[in-house]
Amino acid sequence: MISINKVPKHVAIIMDGNGRWAQTKNKLRIFGHKMGAENIGKIVDAAIQERVQVLSLFAFSCENRNRPKSEVVFLMKLFQNTLNSKTIDKLNKRSVQLRWTGLRDKLSSKLLESILLVQAATKHNKKLILNICFNYGGMQDILQAARNAKKCKTIEDFNRLLLTKDLPPVDLLIRTGNEKRISNFLLWQSAYAEIIFTSALWPAYNGKIFHKNLIEFSNRGRRFGKIN
Repeated sequence: MISINKVPKHVAIIMDGNGRWAQTKNKLRIFGHKMGAENIGKIVDAAIQERVQVLSLFAFSCENRNRPKSEVVFLMKLFQNTLNSKTIDKLNKRSVQLRWTGLRDKLSSKLLESILLVQAATKHNKKLILNICFNYGGMQDILQAARNAKKCKTIEDFNRLLLTKDLPPVDLLIRTGNEKRISNFLLWQSAYAEIIFTSALWPAYNGKIFHKNLIEFSNRGRRFGKIN
């Protein structure tokens, strides 16, 4: 087991590769998204076992709205359909607190109501904060904070204006799917994050790979701009 002082408090994952994984199975892209959503529970369990405090998952970006309309509609419905009593029971059983980080623009009132319901029903859970970044963009997050930043004098002041205002900074940023970019995800929050790119497509990403990623993180020297 990794020493507790070497475990990242906040792990953020860009869940990439659903469509390509589906293509390897001769399936439609939406099948990959469905299986990718089912994989979240496995990684949540792994994060709890590894004693991670916050797990942020990039589920849908502001730019994803430029995808084919049928795919966007499917992703919206997929998220809506997961926000139910069964999910609440699973989260409470694991003592997982659900958070949503994103913009309200273009989200239906029904979806927003469901998000707030699950957040309220799980707000007292302590083992893990599961932060779902849906309809989120890092630049958009910084922009909306900057519009209200006239009285900010410190970085801490500005932090409190971000959508993630009460979450710790990202320690480890993982991207699955063998792509090597961060795609407008938690830009401010990941200023000093260690980054790992893995070839595993998201539906095939598992607890064993997650553990290896955390081992790699624990072996890195984090300097935060200093010379050690």
